[in-house]
Amino acid sequence: HAFAQSNIGPWFVAFMGITLAVCLGAYLKNRDYLASENQLDSVISRESSFLFNNLLFLVACVAVLSGTLFPVFSEWFTGNRISVGAPYFNRVNIPIGLLILFLTGVGPLLAWRKTSRESLKRNFGWPVLIGLLAGAVAFAWGFRPYYSLASLILCVFVAATILLEFYRGSRVIRARSGASFAACAIDLTMRNTRRYGGYIIHMGMVFVFIGLAGTAFNRDVQKSMQVGDSLQIGPYTLVLQATDSKPEKNYTAQRMMVEVLRANQPMMMLFPEKRNFLTNKENGTMVAIYSTLKEDLYVVFAGIDPDTQQPVIHAYLNPLVKWIWFGGVTVVFGTLIALLPNRRSVLVLAPAQQPSTVEPVPHGVVASPILREGHD
Repeated sequence: HAFAQSNIGPWFVAFMGITLAVCLGAYLKNRDYLASENQLDSVISRESSFLFNNLLFLVACVAVLSGTLFPVFSEWFTGNRISVGAPYFNRVNIPIGLLILFLTGVGPLLAWRKTSRESLKRNFGWPVLIGLLAGAVAFAWGFRPYYSLASLILCVFVAATILLEFYRGSRVIRARSGASFAACAIDLTMRNTRRYGGYIIHMGMVFVFIGLAGTAFNRDVQKSMQVGDSLQIGPYTLVLQATDSKPEKNYTAQRMMVEVLRANQPMMMLFPEKRNFLTNKENGTMVAIYSTLKEDLYVVFAGIDPDTQQPVIHAYLNPLVKWIWFGGVTVVFGTLIALLPNRRSVLVLAPAQQPSTVEPVPHGVVASPILREGHD
């Protein structure tokens, strides 16, 4: 949602109202068929994890929908449009997201109907220990934001449960075939694509949450600079080397030439610019990006300072952004795997020599039939 001023708002609200009415009518008509025939045998079961998972997604849906529509309703009832910003959505949905991440690792490993204590120890003992150990190491290194720390612990826990599932299944196949663990993991996945494709999807969500945990460490610095000035952000030093104007076919770009140094060693040149389009007299900002698996550096030419008439450089350093994109690709890959049909197990029989119990007839001797009396 963009909270843009347009005439689509009433149409959008009407569409959601019609959708809600149709779904509610379908529920009332078929509520007898939707009633469960059985009761939950235990809270610690796969059925319960599915139920809690659906409830959490429903709560997140209501939270986002109410926050999105609150400005509309406030304007209808009070005449004042009260907007709800990002802090509301973050405050409400971060705990919900962490609970969903927890169920991502727990749900698939729980047994149907009821999970025994021995099964819990076998499936979750090592993952819990590994997750807590990772959290302790991160805390010792100065990892203090509690939501990010909780996300890290849960990500390691979920990743450990998934990897252990692949390891256990691959070990059984390897004991029979003698193939490598990688080949056995692929064979295992293709034998049950829905199950192990789902595990790959869950691993993709782990990568997404790793990227989201990095937002607690985002930094930005803004400074008015003249040629030769420098700006420090994290381990990077940005030096404004020159400015120029670059005319193009349909716009004119005012470009900043920013050199990036790390540990006083030159790394690259970035060229943020502002574009003035001649046809519609609009301006556009082109962000210069240096992206790695660890972090993304964004350099923005924010305009001219009206007081000093100097260019304003705004730099952002956002850790772990690429993990979000990598997680999305992994989710798509896992979905494609889950859509494939299962590979059927084929029993291959090797030829074997079996000794004959009939003695061979000596060469040159021809057996003749024996005629007996009394038989036709």
